[in-house]
Amino acid sequence: MNKIIAIDPSGTGTTGICLINDQNIEFKEFKDIRWKKHYEFIISLVKLYNPNLLLFENTNFISNRTSDSLNLIRLLGAIKCLTVNERSTDSFNKGLEVKSVNVLKVKETSKALFAGKIKIPGLEYLPGRGKGWMFNGNRVSIHQLEAFIVYWLWKGK
Repeated sequence: MNKIIAIDPSGTGTTGICLINDQNIEFKEFKDIRWKKHYEFIISLVKLYNPNLLLFENTNFISNRTSDSLNLIRLLGAIKCLTVNERSTDSFNKGLEVKSVNVLKVKETSKALFAGKIKIPGLEYLPGRGKGWMFNGNRVSIHQLEAFIVYWLWKGK
């Protein structure tokens, strides 16, 4: 059984989560200003869902060296290190594979979707108040959408 967690991480804002269990897809979000809280939430998801694969949107670009950018880089490093601790006595991450998709590819795909240049089955944009991005009839935030795009790009590799 394939269990995947795809993440659009934020160190100080909203982290979008897409949970994939074979063909079932579920969305979550986490909001906090502290990057360590985002990391703790990701760890709790790994413990709860026991995925085979954790995918995340990765960047090495730090704009203006702001604390937000630095906290995002800290979070990305912490996520990447989840596989480093395989020898620890805490076995929640045994067999977990961690991979990333470049942020530029995610943003490019997001723009192409919005412009109607590409289509993803089940995903549509409904203009108007209270509408927005919908996945199989359910509203998803831009952060959840980008977590899904991380999965979609990885799947199409």
